[in-house]
Order: sequence, then C-alpha cells, then structure tokens
Amino acid sequence: MSNENRMNYGLIFLVAIVAAVLGSLITYKTVCANKAAFAVVDLQRVVLSSKEIAALSNNRQQQLQELRKMADEANEKISAEKKEDAKKELSQKYLAEINAKKDVFDKTHASGLQAAEQNLNNIINDVAKSEGMTVVLTKSSVVNGGKDITDAVVELVK
Repeated sequence: MSNENRMNYGLIFLVAIVAAVLGSLITYKTVCANKAAFAVVDLQRVVLSSKEIAALSNNRQQQLQELRKMADEANEKISAEKKEDAKKELSQKYLAEINAKKDVFDKTHASGLQAAEQNLNNIINDVAKSEGMTVVLTKSSVVNGGKDITDAVVELVK
C-alpha cells in the first residue's frame, strides 16, 4: 500500500473519531440540559389513604356477604328437599346462580380497581408535575435520593 493511501485512511480515521467525539458531546449536552428531577412516592401509604380504594374494599365485602347469604339460603333449601335427584338439581341450579353473581361482582370489582389505579396514577403525575419532577419512582425501590411527594398525594386521595 502506498504512503498516499495510508494517509487517506489515517485522515478518514481521524475525521471519524472527531465526528464520534462531537456526537457524544452534543448528546451529553442535550441530556444534561434536560436534567431529570426524581420524585418518590410511598404507594402503600397512598393506597391505604385512598377513599376510593376504601369504598371499593367496602363494596367488595358487601358483595362477599351477599354471596355467603345466597349460599346459606341455597343450602337450607337443598337440605329441606327429601329426594336425592331433586337435591342434585337444586344444588346445580343454585351453584350456577351463585357463580353467575360472583362473575358479575368480580368484573365490577376489577373495573373499579382499574379505574382507581388510573385515578391514583393521574394524581401522582399531577403532583409530580406541579413539583417540577419528571420521573416518579416507588419509594420502596429507591435507596437514596428523590423528592418525597407522598404527603401531597395522600392529601389529594383522602
């Protein structure tokens, strides 16, 4: 290989290194100009303080009591029946009714929990934005650092 070709490759290599360094510097400056501000939130405390979650929990307890009452009434009617065939039919009938009711309750509860979770996330995001935070982490996953916004969030969910 001639000296002229070596110089061309050397020059190309030098230009590539300079371009890579400049690209890294530009990326670094862009990232550093938009420093992330971290917030932390104690999700367990927020959930335990949430009136919406408490209402869902109370509603779930009422649903479970209603299912227990249905089962108790069904057991009484089945026990009162004398014929084994009739007992079996009643048992299947009541079991189907109870399972259908349970499915409705489960779907209602799941959609309520999903809506409550979305609402809590929106509240957390709103508090973080008002505090100038760009990233929110759960407090349990952070060893050190971040601004704790739990108290502000708890005040809004009570």
